[in-house]
Amino acid sequence: MNIFGVIDKKRMGNALSKEELELAFMGYLKGTVEDYQMSSLLMAIVINGMTDEETFDLTDLFLNSGTIIPDDAIKGTRVDKHSTGGIGDKTSLIIGPILASLGLKMGKLSGKGLGITGGTIDKLNSIPGFNTSLSMQAFINSVQKVGFAECEQTDEFTPLDKVIYSLRSVSGTVESIPLIAASIMSKKLAVGAKCILIDIKVGEGALIKTKEKANELASIMVKIGEKYNKKVIPVLTDMNVPLGDNIGNALEVIEAMDILKGKENDLSKLCITLSSILYKEAMDVSIEEATEQVKESLKKGKAYDKFVEFVENQGGKISELQVAKYIKPVKSNVKGTLENISALKTGELALKLGGGRVKKNDEINYGVGIRINKHIGDNIKYDDILCYIYQDDETDYTEEALKIFTIK
Repeated sequence: MNIFGVIDKKRMGNALSKEELELAFMGYLKGTVEDYQMSSLLMAIVINGMTDEETFDLTDLFLNSGTIIPDDAIKGTRVDKHSTGGIGDKTSLIIGPILASLGLKMGKLSGKGLGITGGTIDKLNSIPGFNTSLSMQAFINSVQKVGFAECEQTDEFTPLDKVIYSLRSVSGTVESIPLIAASIMSKKLAVGAKCILIDIKVGEGALIKTKEKANELASIMVKIGEKYNKKVIPVLTDMNVPLGDNIGNALEVIEAMDILKGKENDLSKLCITLSSILYKEAMDVSIEEATEQVKESLKKGKAYDKFVEFVENQGGKISELQVAKYIKPVKSNVKGTLENISALKTGELALKLGGGRVKKNDEINYGVGIRINKHIGDNIKYDDILCYIYQDDETDYTEEALKIFTIK
């Protein structure tokens, strides 16, 4: 069997053996399989899917392409959280510090943006000096010291996932349940958490568009967790509307800090809910007690202090965070009630501004983005400012921005 045979077999809708998956995927990691060949195989997987057994095998290949942190390497109760991605989703930057401030240990392996959805690593890379490429020992030390650390896949951590993740982002192969499950779960398993919460975003601004697909993803990830004796807690959340007010890497870091300082909106409510669920499961307490602990950490500033400690520990200089040069208001040309804010159109505009990747090696402009100024249900008058566009030139994006908002 060679790579051509593997591609053809999957193109015909047949299941691949672990040996065939290894030939293709490990071959790509080693450089013996080309980008265009792996893109063809990934597209065949997107179209024809994978059996549970194939997904288990692929997860295992991703996981064992690097090192797995031993159970005794980090003292304390280890938890993990992952979001499948959405517009304005900066929940990890909020939930990690909350749980670390409550004594839990969270070490996260995260990814860069996929398609129009932002990635946590891109957000962290917007902070000058922040090191997202930790060695395994530095990662362990950071989790032990701070309680929260976050880095990307490296030569030590799931390197196979890193190269496949980058290729999926620019080859139209993002929206595949087996590929999403293997990517997420390999990173979660590599850090050895006791409880793993998966925030499955559902809607037009997410990788997963329907509840049916979201439930399919939840099911396979729970099964993967069971194979490795891990508790996986899937939670489905809405992604038809952007999450929070800020979209764009540096802007989202700023909003995460605002939430940790006490700002209340849909984002803060979701983060409190998800943090409480994970704390409840890890500590075996009631949801009421968990929620009280989470809110207390935010109220007393402990979670924000933990965020600052986390950033400084990984070399970040939060005071040097910068947004784009020009901030342009977008004003309403109609009056009425704001009925919808499109997550999809918001993400597409952020990508057009330079906040995401179209090609694998594209450089991201970390300072660009959109700050939403009005919310669903608001009464809108002529010339009310709907949002602000953060951009590095004077291009007029008014037409694209107005399409984000539905006013009737």
